[in-house]
Amino acid sequence: MGGGAVGALMRTHDWSASPLGAPETWPQSLRSVVGLLLNSKFPMFVAWGPELGFLYNDAYAEILGAKHPQALGRRFRDIWAEIWDDISPLIDAAMAGEATYRENLPLVMNRKGFDEQTWFTFSYSPVQDESGRVAGMFCAVAETTGQVLAERAARESEARFRNMADHAPVMMWVTDASGRCTYLNRRWYEFTGQTAEEAEGFGWLDTTHPDDRPEAERVFLEANAARAPFRLEYRLRRADGSYHWAIDAAAPRFDDGGAFRGYVGSVIDIHDRRLAEQRMRELNEHLEQRIGEALAERKLLADLVEGTDAFVQVADLDFRWLAINRAAADEFERIFGVRPRVGDSMLDLLAHMPEHQAAVRAVWGRALAGEAFMEVGAFGDPARARRSYEMKYHVLRDAFGERIGAYQFAYDVTDRVREQQRLAEAEAARREADALYRAYFENSPEALFVIGVAPDGGFVVEQINPAHEAAVGFRLEDVRGQRLETFLPPDMAARVLASYRRVVESGTIYQYREVFDFNGKPQHWDTSLVPVRDADGRVTRIIGSSRNVTRQVVAEEALRQSQKMEAMGQLTGGVAHDFNNLLTPIVGSLDMLQRKALGGEREQRLIAGAMQSAERAKTLVQRLLAFARRQPLQAVPVDVAALVSSMGGLVASTTGPQIKVVVEAADGLRPAMADPNQLEMALLNLAVNARDAMPNGGTLRISASNARVEAGHPSDLPAGRYVRLSIADTGLGMDEATLKRAVEPFFSTKGIGKGTGLGLSMVHGLASQLGGALTIHSRPGLGTNVELWLPETAAAPELRPAAPEPADLEGRRGTALLVDDEELVRISTADMLADLGYGVVEAASAEEAMRLIEQGKRFDVLVTDHLMPGMSGADLARTVRDVQPDVPVLLVSGYAESEGIAPDLPRLTKPFRKDELASSLAQLSTPDGR
Repeated sequence: MGGGAVGALMRTHDWSASPLGAPETWPQSLRSVVGLLLNSKFPMFVAWGPELGFLYNDAYAEILGAKHPQALGRRFRDIWAEIWDDISPLIDAAMAGEATYRENLPLVMNRKGFDEQTWFTFSYSPVQDESGRVAGMFCAVAETTGQVLAERAARESEARFRNMADHAPVMMWVTDASGRCTYLNRRWYEFTGQTAEEAEGFGWLDTTHPDDRPEAERVFLEANAARAPFRLEYRLRRADGSYHWAIDAAAPRFDDGGAFRGYVGSVIDIHDRRLAEQRMRELNEHLEQRIGEALAERKLLADLVEGTDAFVQVADLDFRWLAINRAAADEFERIFGVRPRVGDSMLDLLAHMPEHQAAVRAVWGRALAGEAFMEVGAFGDPARARRSYEMKYHVLRDAFGERIGAYQFAYDVTDRVREQQRLAEAEAARREADALYRAYFENSPEALFVIGVAPDGGFVVEQINPAHEAAVGFRLEDVRGQRLETFLPPDMAARVLASYRRVVESGTIYQYREVFDFNGKPQHWDTSLVPVRDADGRVTRIIGSSRNVTRQVVAEEALRQSQKMEAMGQLTGGVAHDFNNLLTPIVGSLDMLQRKALGGEREQRLIAGAMQSAERAKTLVQRLLAFARRQPLQAVPVDVAALVSSMGGLVASTTGPQIKVVVEAADGLRPAMADPNQLEMALLNLAVNARDAMPNGGTLRISASNARVEAGHPSDLPAGRYVRLSIADTGLGMDEATLKRAVEPFFSTKGIGKGTGLGLSMVHGLASQLGGALTIHSRPGLGTNVELWLPETAAAPELRPAAPEPADLEGRRGTALLVDDEELVRISTADMLADLGYGVVEAASAEEAMRLIEQGKRFDVLVTDHLMPGMSGADLARTVRDVQPDVPVLLVSGYAESEGIAPDLPRLTKPFRKDELASSLAQLSTPDGR
């Protein structure tokens, strides 16, 4: 069974309480699916039977969480009760024969003792049992919770940023690492009147006043090269053509790895403030002059400082107010709770507030010491709203130039500071979202990529993640900025570009499955493409994700092939049974006519031709059974070297004088587990195929050797030791298309009437039934090498008994009880038994035979068909042995099914001749044959 930890658990598990029962009672169809999933690294499970007993592999155990290992063998519904309402319609569909597929299905699951939101991508496939009825369902699954959450977070972050930016009262912009502007908010377009086509890239510079543009361009380019923040004031053209002063402030962006990503910045219209400051400067100059004159003349300043909208304070060298306007006094009182007056000391007024006193002493001390400066500060306490102020300090001198104090002009800039804080918070949130997306992007096992849409409609690589690099073999640094057609193979590029154009033209998400040939092996990929639009609705980027689903596809294909082979086997077995029943009276009658030499030479020739056709039909049925793996095999240790050597003469006589036959067997060749009779037939079939492939003669080499198979071998056999039989010819060879179909039943290149097309398929079926495999290597003009791989064994080979001589049973006295539900078969067999000297008692069923026995009917031998309506021949044989243990039994069957038949019960396969029947009856009379 294999299958890692779960496989080991299955072998020791107590199945008494499971609806599945013990593994040895499982049907072959369930065993095949379990073997498939246990050896897969992809999460898989199968639910089987009316109660949907649950089996899974190691990878799926991780999804179960705390539910493992108690989930093994339990009912599907009991394991996932919390999501049953969500998945039961899909399960019902699968059990009705309909395969289903869901991508990123949301499910609230309880795997660790609490409910959690999860997402899964999975497929449910119906699985048929031996009768063709849907008996269970198979699932291949992948948890996509991390991917969905990361994508959702990235989308929400981007949406929040754009929503905030588009509703911000200021202009906002974003650039990439090259300095090109990639985003401007709605306020920019309203203010400047530009369109996206005009503004993005470096088009924003066109709105700068011609006199300011050189300086603005220089500051931006120098900051971009240094990856440093910058702040710049310049005149910006409005939509009406006028110019307004604006502040443009920006900070660089970096990803988690420290790579420069570009800038995010804001532009604030300060035109009115600049005009006010200009007027204020003029007023301040005038006011300063007047203050100096007034001080020199010892006049009051109140009427002077009230002439401005600014908060104005004038202090002497002792921190006493020489002047303070009403706006400043009101604001001081709001902030500190006390109202200042001319002549008051700042330090005394704030004595009850030491922290504020120290701050005032520090800042005014600088100004009173002769320093002119500007700073922004915030004031307030928990009981009062904090506001921000831009404060400018100047030195106050008298008419003689002596320093006599300082004055301050302050402006409330709270709204501007808050807007800058909002921008900083938005940038922090964006950086956090970028970090989350980058973590997912870099570590996701899926191949992720970002493709830019060029103005001319081409497609350029912007980003690919490490998983994409590993899957495709291209490194990001080698392909970034390149068009796809410059580095992809032409056929691959054409397919990929067609998918991208579909997304651009439709503007919708496109999900599809595609097959690419990497390193000579086809790989299946599920791909999702998501369009990204700009402010005008144009698709400017495509974000994509691809998942390698090759294992899933191969697993599903293997399951379908297994089900197809099982169905074909059942059909073939049934056809063989009926066909052999039809052939039995034909072969028996023709055999009798030949033996009695009825008719003249012409009639005997016709009878011989009919018998030859019947024998060919018999061989055809045997090959069908071999292909379908339904032939009765008696696998024993076989001395392959002796078998191959003994067949050299037969093969040479079969292939003719034009073909040189070379037989080789390695020294010390270990035995193989095989049915020697069927193995001889397989070798003969392969020799005939080789002969037909060499119409002008050649060399046929048959060799046998021991070999070890490792994982990944072309035969797909489990690792281990095998016996390799090689049949190589120097004939015409096969092209790739023919080689792919070589083992298909009824496929032949020999022409009509020259072959059944079952030779290679029969050998393939025989090898598979014995636990081996068939591999074929061929090239046109270089011949073909067919290798038959058989399991090696350490057991000693058995000596093959000589075929018994046909027994002469004429004149034998005794009664045979003949049981067969087919009347024509019964008549033909009765005639043969009568010719052999038996008295014959016929019964059309096992039940009728039992009634004869119960009535005291005595007989010397029981000849019975196996498969009959009601009681089978094997059951009848067991019953007769219980009643009359000394009566020999011969079981006759036209079907290969051996289930329920005792190994020591002699069997005769339909159709048969009289001498074959006589030989089988003769063996019954040997001392230990019964």
